[in-house]
Amino acid sequence: MPATLTAGRERVVLERAGVRLEIALLPLAIDVRRLTPRDGGAKWRRLLRGVHVWAVDGEVHDRFLQLTEGVMAREELGFPERAVTASMAEHLADGVVLALRLQGGRHAKLRLTVPDTDRVLFELDAEDAPLRLALEWGARPEERFNGLGARHHSSVDHRGRAIQLGADRAYTGPDCPPDMLELGGIPQGDYAPAPWLQSSRGYAVWVETHANGTRFDLGATQGRYTVSTRADAGPLRAHVLTAPTPAARLRHYLRLTGMPRLQPEWGYGFWKSRDVYDHQDDVLEDFTGCGWHDIPLDAVVLDSPWETQYNTWIPNPHQFPDFEGMVRLMRSSGVRTVVWVVPWTNLESVDGQVPPDPGSRRLHREPAPNYQEGADAGHYVGAADGSGPYVARWWMGTGSPVDFTSPAAEEWWRDQARTVLRLGVEGIKADDGEGYYFPDDVRFADGTTGAQSAWRVGALYRRSMQAALDDVHGLGRGVLFGRSGWTGQQQDGFLWAGDQVSDFWSLRILVASTLAAASTGFSNWSHDVGGYLGERGLTRASKELLIRWAQLGCFTPLMQAHGRLEQEPWTYDSETLAIYRAYVVLHEQFVPYVRAAALTAQRAGVPIIRPMPLLAPDDERGWSVADAFGYGPSLWVAPVLERGATERETLLPRGEWLEASTGKAVRGGREVLTDAPLHQIPVWVRRGAIVVTLPAAHVAGGLGDTPESERPLEATLWGEPACDRSSTRLADGTRISWRRGRGWSVRTRDGRDRDVTFRVV
Repeated sequence: MPATLTAGRERVVLERAGVRLEIALLPLAIDVRRLTPRDGGAKWRRLLRGVHVWAVDGEVHDRFLQLTEGVMAREELGFPERAVTASMAEHLADGVVLALRLQGGRHAKLRLTVPDTDRVLFELDAEDAPLRLALEWGARPEERFNGLGARHHSSVDHRGRAIQLGADRAYTGPDCPPDMLELGGIPQGDYAPAPWLQSSRGYAVWVETHANGTRFDLGATQGRYTVSTRADAGPLRAHVLTAPTPAARLRHYLRLTGMPRLQPEWGYGFWKSRDVYDHQDDVLEDFTGCGWHDIPLDAVVLDSPWETQYNTWIPNPHQFPDFEGMVRLMRSSGVRTVVWVVPWTNLESVDGQVPPDPGSRRLHREPAPNYQEGADAGHYVGAADGSGPYVARWWMGTGSPVDFTSPAAEEWWRDQARTVLRLGVEGIKADDGEGYYFPDDVRFADGTTGAQSAWRVGALYRRSMQAALDDVHGLGRGVLFGRSGWTGQQQDGFLWAGDQVSDFWSLRILVASTLAAASTGFSNWSHDVGGYLGERGLTRASKELLIRWAQLGCFTPLMQAHGRLEQEPWTYDSETLAIYRAYVVLHEQFVPYVRAAALTAQRAGVPIIRPMPLLAPDDERGWSVADAFGYGPSLWVAPVLERGATERETLLPRGEWLEASTGKAVRGGREVLTDAPLHQIPVWVRRGAIVVTLPAAHVAGGLGDTPESERPLEATLWGEPACDRSSTRLADGTRISWRRGRGWSVRTRDGRDRDVTFRVV
């Protein structure tokens, strides 16, 4: 239905689909309200007050640090030019266009529409090429903010912070040099930002852009919050979502940008890799090592290097004398092979990681043989001056990035991927792809520039790699494992948290990042168990840290062990090995439960890992919980994040819970304290929940190839439910129910019997 418009000389009121915009024209100030049931009727609740817009001139002096992939953001800005006058320029079916005159005489247009239920779209454009376009609104003292992608920060509440996406991560842990600490820490790669912000005041903001320099200033400067983009990227497009709960707003956002897809079972298993496998024998050492030590294994990841050069998609024969035979051997035991790649082809790779043998060193001194082919065909991102490919230094040498906006370039790259996938490889670790690698002036085949498309590349890259997997192995069988993130990238494969230092500070930050990513809709999530970089970059994770990290990995959708240093559990002591093994087995057992939660994420947008605001949005304390989370519909997990800790305090969501380790009943809605000896991670189960797992004996060697619908199951009812019944449904359609007086029942999609063992705690 069209919008209802009431227009006067100084005020315009626009109503549509349960949303009202109250627009004062002199001066411009917009209130956004949502129709809300209240006291037996309905009232217009104000969500945003005093919304204003501005433009500003300035210069960019951002600095990219290639060594750590960090961005040091700096701009010189002029005076923000706000609207002096506003008038109606056009009446639309779903909104209005306002003509603005800004301070200094600049003219601008503000398009205000209500495209569908619970969504307002602000579109701002200004003449004379300002540096920034901004939307700002009034601050509330009690307001809290979550989201913005995988934020690596100690707090998940972003209130009080000014954040430039892609330039907000820094290491400030115990090993940060004092001189760097004074400067804010060591800048690191901000791999997976996203311009999506949830407010405790009943709204969310999604800025529809792919531009470097996107900023959220939540410091309440002069009582205002601001989101802004650089005008080189085009008009500012800010969507305000107004559904009544954080989960509903997140679902709306994901419906607009892509729901996270359910992955095959082995994608939720246990994966093993090393930073470098010097030789095929080292791969088989990990493969057999897991078998010898009774650690289930589902995939081995061949990280860099494994190719003849970066990046040819051709296995290095000096490193892997029988690549296809190795893949086939592991696959015969149910273990898949995943290969690493980045969207670059190199002119030289001597600065990258190179196997130590002379043949490999000789290969990497030469340009990748496919480089010139790509250059001649125009398959790379173009240089600013139009002279040919954009050539740059990245962390494995010097080369050019593939231009995924070109259908021909995408097909060329995907076809090369197919060659190795046909050898039996079933997964791709798609590293790199972040927007900070693309200067504003580089050119893409679709006519856009880096200023417009920098953070779009990652999604196109991921989509291409997923398509290659689907081409060779069929839909839903191969697994994509990517690092970069932005709007839309949550729908393809898994995201992992990037490079972490091996210390407890980094483990705490990782959990906060996990919650921020989940608040942004990233459901299929992973991280490097034990930390990738080592402690101070020199020594491996300590015994205690490795165990605590493995416990977190157990309750992460994909458990993946990866690092630069020797962190295989069998290289520690027998206690470490036993505890590590137990948590890998437990992780494998939880695969049916996790995939059921993943299917919910695909259909309804609620991620597998569930921050407190998605579970109890009215509990203001939950918006600041950065160290515990819901895991699927029935678990609350509180990882141990302090060195030497043997107990754990956490805010438990409202309701009745049972301690998983003891079965003790606990009332939620308050802080609780529990024991946490080294071998134990605190976990609570919601009273009355049915949790379905796999028998430990069934997954002792990994998930293998048993069809999901034919696996034996264990169904546990955790305390009798208050409503006298409980039910759960798995990803394969199996429904398991319990009812007082009638006991258990199992219903499958095809009507066949299932091997299910039942128990009540």
